[in-house]
Amino acid sequence: MKNYLKTGLVLLVISAIAAGLLAVVNSFTSEVIAKAEFEKSVQAYQEIYGDKADTFEPLDESKKAALVEKYKDIQDVFVAKKGDEIVGYGINHTANGYGGAMTNAIGLLNDGTIAGFRNIQNAETPGIGTQITESPYFEQFAGKSYKNGEVKGNKDPKAEDEIPMISGATISSTAVLNGINSILPAYKEISAQ
Repeated sequence: MKNYLKTGLVLLVISAIAAGLLAVVNSFTSEVIAKAEFEKSVQAYQEIYGDKADTFEPLDESKKAALVEKYKDIQDVFVAKKGDEIVGYGINHTANGYGGAMTNAIGLLNDGTIAGFRNIQNAETPGIGTQITESPYFEQFAGKSYKNGEVKGNKDPKAEDEIPMISGATISSTAVLNGINSILPAYKEISAQ
């Protein structure tokens, strides 16, 4: 019995030390990870907006917190500016694809059109679902309208409010479609402020 107690105490001490070390390492790396994620998002929005915007600032933390509370799929919001004029908002959001949760970035312009789309992270099937990361897919988003409060999906998107659906990767492209439509009400709230 004495041996079990001694072994248990040794394991408890080792676990406590390991937990403490992990906490210290996390305190150092969490800022670096957050900075890298921020830079990756800004880079995505620079590609999305092109010359339509030149700066991307994080939305005020209190406004963002209120949006995240109401719209659970939102991860981050950026204010897109050309000079001093707000031209739109970039919204990072999650959607559930075939491989699970994915992170997408959608740029919305104040004129009611989409500036562009990029997938930031996914676990989709390589060569099939990962087509959402390729330029033939995401280039079809620029200029599409969301004025009616939603976008529609089509394998051959011709209408002004239709975005592409991918044959063989319907779940992935449907996740993109549903993700965009889920955050459009949040955009309406942000832009009205």
